[in-house]
Amino acid sequence: MSIIINLRFVLYNAKQNSLPLVLNDEEVMNKGQAICLSNMGTYLVFFIIIFALLAYIIYLHVQLTKKNLFIDSAIKRLYGADKTWSNDEMMSFLHEIRKVHHYGTMFNDKLFEEKPLDFLLENEKDSKIFIHYTREEEVARNIIKKGFMFADSFYKTALPVNRDRLDLLMKHNSRKSFGDYLIILNLGNKIADRYTQEIEKNMIRGISLENLLTETQPTKNENGDLIYLLPNRFVKGYINHQTGEIIRNPEYDPNYDSSAFIKNLEFFRTRQLN
Repeated sequence: MSIIINLRFVLYNAKQNSLPLVLNDEEVMNKGQAICLSNMGTYLVFFIIIFALLAYIIYLHVQLTKKNLFIDSAIKRLYGADKTWSNDEMMSFLHEIRKVHHYGTMFNDKLFEEKPLDFLLENEKDSKIFIHYTREEEVARNIIKKGFMFADSFYKTALPVNRDRLDLLMKHNSRKSFGDYLIILNLGNKIADRYTQEIEKNMIRGISLENLLTETQPTKNENGDLIYLLPNRFVKGYINHQTGEIIRNPEYDPNYDSSAFIKNLEFFRTRQLN
């Protein structure tokens, strides 16, 4: 029986590996050991790959479970917070969220770090603050140089913000997909109050304060919308909320006044009378 098995082994390997049909016992033994070792190596690599894939699947499952638990906890805390949290409590919560950087890019940006946040809100006591997002830094630079262009309603593209951290967080997360560059627009309370009172006194309807604060005549775009240009003096600068970089506008003046604003007021008043 041993002879038959050895003979079959020799014939099989001769066919598979182009060996001569006449081999002595030592050659057959050496060739057989080499083939066995080669097969064992192949199986070992195969099992290592399978093990690595299983380990990676387990890792992803654990991370997904942790992420779901974190989101569920955050939602419950935000729901319970309402307006009852103090500024210190809200800042502590936001810092806690920011530390959990591996839960996705929604927590990776730098807006809520001290310097960017201070730059955004430092004029809150004496001006109205608005934010706008854009993808290209060249567009952000152009807004600083030439002013902020908007169609019909200023509020379609600019969001009002203040020191309500929860409100800011929600607005930022809803709009930051529009771009990494956050434009900061400030309208000084002095200039805003003056022309708001003028609009009310002259009973002008159908326009907002921002429609009045322009030094160029509005134009129409291809859709027939009126395009307004807010002067660059009201553009404080911009923040790259991914890196925290701050760019200031050297011509920034939130209480900038222009004779053109009075002319605009008269134009809208006359148009309404007609």
